[in-house]
Amino acid sequence: MSFALDSVNISQLESVVHILNQCSDAFIFVFDLVADTIFISYTAEKFFNIDSERIENATAKITRIVQVEDRSFFVNELDQVKALKKSELNMEFRLHNKSGKPIWMILRAKLIPTEIDNRKILLGQVSIAKDEDKTDIITGLPTENQLRNDFATTWTKKQSVSGFILKIDVDNLGAINEHYGSMTGDVILSKIGDCCRKVCFGQAKAYKLSEDEFICMNLTGKNAQNAQKLYQDLKREISESGRGAAPGSDAVFTVSGGAIAFMNDNSQLEDLLKKANYTVAQAKKKGRNNLVTFNSVAYSAHLRDVDLQEKLRESIKNDFKGFELYFQPFVDAHNIYLDSDCTVLNVIGAESLIRWSCPEYGRLTPDEFIPILERTGLIVSVGRWILRTAFAQCREWNKVQKDFAISVNLSYIQVQKSDVIRDIETALLVSEVDPKNVTIELTESGYIDNGEQLQQLTESLSNLGLNVDIDDFGTGYSNLRYLQYLKAHTLKLDYTFVQKATGGDDGDRKIIKHITQMAHELGMNVCMEGVEHADDVDKLLIYFPDKFQGYFFGRPCNAVDFREHHIRPDSRLDVYEKTKL
Repeated sequence: MSFALDSVNISQLESVVHILNQCSDAFIFVFDLVADTIFISYTAEKFFNIDSERIENATAKITRIVQVEDRSFFVNELDQVKALKKSELNMEFRLHNKSGKPIWMILRAKLIPTEIDNRKILLGQVSIAKDEDKTDIITGLPTENQLRNDFATTWTKKQSVSGFILKIDVDNLGAINEHYGSMTGDVILSKIGDCCRKVCFGQAKAYKLSEDEFICMNLTGKNAQNAQKLYQDLKREISESGRGAAPGSDAVFTVSGGAIAFMNDNSQLEDLLKKANYTVAQAKKKGRNNLVTFNSVAYSAHLRDVDLQEKLRESIKNDFKGFELYFQPFVDAHNIYLDSDCTVLNVIGAESLIRWSCPEYGRLTPDEFIPILERTGLIVSVGRWILRTAFAQCREWNKVQKDFAISVNLSYIQVQKSDVIRDIETALLVSEVDPKNVTIELTESGYIDNGEQLQQLTESLSNLGLNVDIDDFGTGYSNLRYLQYLKAHTLKLDYTFVQKATGGDDGDRKIIKHITQMAHELGMNVCMEGVEHADDVDKLLIYFPDKFQGYFFGRPCNAVDFREHHIRPDSRLDVYEKTKL
């Protein structure tokens, strides 16, 4: 059945719920999240401290009868739905009955589609969990419900816990199921369950969570060393019981572990499980089949990283609020100054550099947020914004300085995950910038294993009339063989190369000389980056570079400051028009 609340009002919906509740053992409800009102089966009054079918100020009243250890989990899940970050609820928690005894409940609910912005209606049911829900069918181990109950029992006595939680994940179980079938996967889970039960005896209690996850929990004061030994015992038991292979097949499996130890800790189970989840994820990142013990410093950095990721998403959704382009000048190395007093730099272009800030963290360095953009794929959206913004800025500055050129860096991830040529074509069309005044910078190191792709990309960019620069040449392995095939306009020598040219030994200087000569012989210009001092210029001029870039000539600055200090008019008439970017 499909309907929207513009055609069915809340009173009609409550009437339907009232009828359904007469035909069901579960408590069917409708929750108006905006009005904070719940209409639920009248039979719920018999079991819980609920005074009517319609409950006003519902969130607070229901939360009061939720078991204290489950409240943060319950409220967090509900807040996720209220914020429209998720459209359904599927959770288990405990409610106090009229006698104050916690009863395990299963809640299933979904948001009803509505075209009315100020209506958020949740429809679902709450039912009492059966005893068999406490035991996993495949392994025979107690499930997460029992884990929560055991933790709550211990926590309630002292309002704190001491011991450890060791989380176990089966490595690549999904791939095993796909290749050998789910029955083989079930055999593996059963085998690991037996091993967990055996090694935990007298040390901890084993539980089976959803999918491929197990928990070994000790609440009697054991420490991290005990957890580490337990993990090693588990690996050995798995190996000795069948060398890590599923009986009846040649499927080999391993387990990764994450452990967190605690002493007189008043944290709720949810917080401890989050930390255990983090540690086991780190174990998988390090190659699987090993254990990682919780590190608070690394976890704090992880939480900051997660928060930054969310802040970046919000900025992108909010029309790229917080993002800004800065520009660092390029200077003509053949004619550095325009006046005899050497006070007016001959700035011929600029590299556009992304900057980002937010109220919570202030201005961050690109090294902090660009890896997050690349890892999450957000670099695709931000990359398009950079192209449009930089091209539009170039078009405006060309009204003043016709030969001025702007360069834009393309992320390797951006190239891999998007149709970047089409994005560039669109930016060219919208901005109406002259392609000959636009340079695309590519970092050669990203294409070490795929030089042909780099060659095809540079050809496609050149066919659009754009210039192509190879950026950060010399930062690591550089494939000289591909340089002759690339339609590159400029070879940019990395800062470290420039430092060697100005302060290295004779061997370093010879390498710089030959690379510069080679680039010129292949028809490419050479830009030397990282020029910081006046005496560096004299030392570098002997190599006959074509462009300079570095703090000595100008630090990155925003568009307003760059225009004021670096853009020169081609005539007395200044036709520059500021564009809102």
